[in-house]
Amino acid sequence: GEGLATVEVLVVDNGSADGSAGAARRLGVTVLSAGKNLGYGSANNLGFEAARGRYYLVLNPDTIPCSGAIDTLVRFAERNPKAGIVAPRLLNPDGSVQRSAFRFPTLAMTFLDLFPPPSWLPGRMRLWIANSRLNGRYRDEPHRNRPFRCDHPLGAAMLVRREAVERCGGFDPGIFMYSEEIDLSLRFSRGGYSCWQVPAAEVVHLGGQSTAQMPARMFVELWRSRLYLYGKHRSPVAQLALRGLVTAAMLARIAVARIKRGRTDEMRAERQVLRLALGKVDV
Repeated sequence: GEGLATVEVLVVDNGSADGSAGAARRLGVTVLSAGKNLGYGSANNLGFEAARGRYYLVLNPDTIPCSGAIDTLVRFAERNPKAGIVAPRLLNPDGSVQRSAFRFPTLAMTFLDLFPPPSWLPGRMRLWIANSRLNGRYRDEPHRNRPFRCDHPLGAAMLVRREAVERCGGFDPGIFMYSEEIDLSLRFSRGGYSCWQVPAAEVVHLGGQSTAQMPARMFVELWRSRLYLYGKHRSPVAQLALRGLVTAAMLARIAVARIKRGRTDEMRAERQVLRLALGKVDV
């Protein structure tokens, strides 16, 4: 549209068994078969290797770009050659803004995730904390109408500059799921590239359609990736602090689950995360 380069559509079949790959082929789309579930990052790397354009548009299967969104992202990238990642505004299915611009992880953010504000605090205060800088958010994100820099986007939808990938590398294959876009953004930032959200480009994100099928496993993968990320990018002291926070939280959850006779699959996942935090399982 509007003089932009031709769009090349590639679908990476990450070991699906629902016939979706065949349906895509019948539509004339190029399908790259991974042969098995390689995880989010490695599967996208297959697409990067096969794609020929100046930009890679990463889209989760549960996203629906709104009219003109892709053109808007490309135009911004063309005007800003040091923008390594250009992300759209994500919308919930009801049209409300889904927060998708974040600051790089901190121990304070981890603490709030593992030990959320107690329910006896006023609701407005808990909401303020959840959407604060302390929790890695850009407070006024839903009300911003102009492009703004952020540390990293939610990886469900983002335009990635090919040149940045060639200089800084693609997704880390050591991460199966979660935190891939954080690692990529960190490396891009160190390589001199910036990350932006362009609110004029909107993409509907249904959210959690795949991960909801295996919540216990995804819980383990979430913390595996976070521990891996700290091990790769943070100091030994920060790594030790993170492991301490995760250990304390998992012990508390397991104790509460035993008292309440919680679900065995959840307890099994919490025990596995505990082992990860204690270094008894490779991350």
